[in-house]
Amino acid sequence: MIVIGLSCSRVESRRLYSFLKKDKKISVHFETDIKKVSWYDSENIVMKRIDSLENKLYENTNHNKKYNTFAEVSFYMLPYFELMVKNYPYLKFICTVKSRKKTQDDILKDYINERNFFLRLFLLRKKFKNHLIEHDGKRWQKDYIIDKCYPKFKSGNLEDSIIQYIDFYYNKVKDYEKKYPKNLQVFYSDELKSKYGRKKIYKFMNSWKKSF
Repeated sequence: MIVIGLSCSRVESRRLYSFLKKDKKISVHFETDIKKVSWYDSENIVMKRIDSLENKLYENTNHNKKYNTFAEVSFYMLPYFELMVKNYPYLKFICTVKSRKKTQDDILKDYINERNFFLRLFLLRKKFKNHLIEHDGKRWQKDYIIDKCYPKFKSGNLEDSIIQYIDFYYNKVKDYEKKYPKNLQVFYSDELKSKYGRKKIYKFMNSWKKSF
């Protein structure tokens, strides 16, 4: 089985990664292609990633059978969702969500460049990064690896651009869940902590044999 983990914020993505990593039968990776992938025009990179997971699954099945699931958790794979589903219809996607306010807090926490004022001053860094707006680095710190992994919005305000991103991401996920219910299911973040929630997630992940 191959599972792709999605989440709007990287903070939440790390939680999902940690959740999957606890299962000794799951081989999971986190943002494997982040140095070379982009929110736009990275179809070949994403397809190679799924091919790689497929190859690992095949090798595992034919040899030691140590794992029953191979997974990748990467927020930036959302724009390639339909491409992946159409080429690999057995894929399972799980996405965890929070309230807009909690998601916004997570993203702001991730965008803080350096909390210590004097250290930030010494390193000549801005307080925040902003991956969601095309900018010249004068107001926010540029990040040439992460910036390209996000969509861009028309806004002059960091918090407003984050809200636009959250709404965009969550609306896309909801649309895909309705259109591809066998492939994608959305779970609340708190469900990662509860026995009932974990049971729901594993039930969905293991339902592919019945679905295809």
